[in-house]
Amino acid sequence: MQEGTLSERSKLRLMPQQAITFALTRQHLATPAERPLEVVRRLVAIQAQYAASVPIVLWARCVSLAQDWLKNALSETKALVKTWCLRGSVHVLASADLAMMAQAVGRQQLGKHEYFMKTRRGIDEQAIQHLNKSILRALARRPLSRSELHKAVPEVADIPGASWGLDVKALAFLGELVFADANGIESRFARRDVWLPEFAWALPSQEEAQRELLLRYLSAYGPATRQDFAHWSGLKMKVAQAIFEACARDLIPVEVAGWRGDCYVRREDEPLLKTCEEPAAVKLLPKFDPLLMAYTEKTRFIAEEHLARVYRPAG
Repeated sequence: MQEGTLSERSKLRLMPQQAITFALTRQHLATPAERPLEVVRRLVAIQAQYAASVPIVLWARCVSLAQDWLKNALSETKALVKTWCLRGSVHVLASADLAMMAQAVGRQQLGKHEYFMKTRRGIDEQAIQHLNKSILRALARRPLSRSELHKAVPEVADIPGASWGLDVKALAFLGELVFADANGIESRFARRDVWLPEFAWALPSQEEAQRELLLRYLSAYGPATRQDFAHWSGLKMKVAQAIFEACARDLIPVEVAGWRGDCYVRREDEPLLKTCEEPAAVKLLPKFDPLLMAYTEKTRFIAEEHLARVYRPAG
């Protein structure tokens, strides 16, 4: 096995279509998956601030998708969970991946949240911890809607911007709170241990969690740069660089003709990179589809003249 830092490795050289085809194949846009949970695990997490986008993400990548599968997976079987994670945004992910996600990105997002609350809302870390304990006590018996939660813990109702998640995000980043099924049009929240009692809660180390996050990202979105991973995950660039170096033995540097920056793939994916067949089908993708959220360079899949029709100033 070749040793040394990533910058010292010889590069695998690819044409753009090879790199694009690999990503489309790994994301099941070229070869549909049999089971929707397989798609969620492959994509790691699906942005869900527009709830209607999530079933389209799955539909575009599955052989078939039962109309009620997503609802059942979130509220009945609870194979999926909805929470704030990547980039501090709401995502749907496999419940089995919640502990990994909380350790991989939750600590940094919690730090950003606490800094914002202290500097913009005048609420320090000790006060946040007090509010968190009150929220967990209120949710001990059953999920509550936001209005019910604010009635039970009046202090959080007074936080400007509480309806945007400033009331419960701290607990979500720790993996202690998740979305429950909706009560009409109003979101409900639940304690993780109450909502998912059958899921063993074993936190990996932060190093293990971040290593898994990177390798799974490259499995679905590679070839990708360090900047791409930092953009997708929401982690600081220096943290992303450290994770890449920690995973050096498992990665291969890639040079894609005409693309800026050094890309990387998992070492075990090198054979597939050379054998992927170009997909023939065109797929309809929704707002905030994972394929379009995973890279800093947006012209990988969309021609530059069309970018303004897809990407607006707000995202």
